[in-house]
Amino acid sequence: MTKQYETARQLLPVVVSAAASHQFLTYQTAAESVGRPRNHARAIAQVCNLLDAAAALAEVPLLALVTVLDTNNKINPNAWTADFIEPGIREGIIKRSLGHTFTNADFEAIALALEQLKDKSGESAWKHLGVLMPSAERRRRLAGMESVAYDDAIDDLGTDDPAYTSYSGIRYARDPQVREAVRRRAAGKCEFCGKLGFKCANGARYLECHHILAANDGADRMTNVIAICPGEHREVHFGERRDELEAEMIAKVKVAEARRLRASI
Repeated sequence: MTKQYETARQLLPVVVSAAASHQFLTYQTAAESVGRPRNHARAIAQVCNLLDAAAALAEVPLLALVTVLDTNNKINPNAWTADFIEPGIREGIIKRSLGHTFTNADFEAIALALEQLKDKSGESAWKHLGVLMPSAERRRRLAGMESVAYDDAIDDLGTDDPAYTSYSGIRYARDPQVREAVRRRAAGKCEFCGKLGFKCANGARYLECHHILAANDGADRMTNVIAICPGEHREVHFGERRDELEAEMIAKVKVAEARRLRASI
């Protein structure tokens, strides 16, 4: 457990409160909020880096980057500017983070991801994330850019670009490993309402896997798939509350994935 983690855990609710009320902090005021002198701004910037690594692990836009600013009330000019970072990444990450409406589910997912990084500094946390997913791919995701193909990810089954087969229309091919992994994550309980699925003849609990974002624009990944009751599955496809259910499911899967990753460490 690192000193940065302890400070990050103290700072996170302060950052969450500021973001929820559409306010900003500076590294100096953030330092004061956790009982440090104002001249500890550099150390707080490193703590914010750890918080953003947790957000990236939770697949949430970068909260600290756009909430904790420098003395000129500007986003850290040194963030995402290294020579090896592709053009447009910094601008994309900032635009996506500023344009995102952070929810309580996002905040909870960041907190759970931070627990997984408690033995790491900001710098080592990003290196750890690079083991879970190639760094270039994660940067593109954070920037909201189209994903590139890769095959060395750990704990990230599926594809962002599902293959399809032709019949009288287009049917998207779905990876059975993703469905099975989601069912294991659910452990027999509906990930939307929490009820146990009915028991099948083989003793398994019955749940149906639903791609929250539709096949034509939704990734075939665990972050986009939820195991739910059959009735809820029909309702989210055909009910009048489709948009409301979709938003709730996105939030619940963020939390479920954060918990799954935490348990795997």
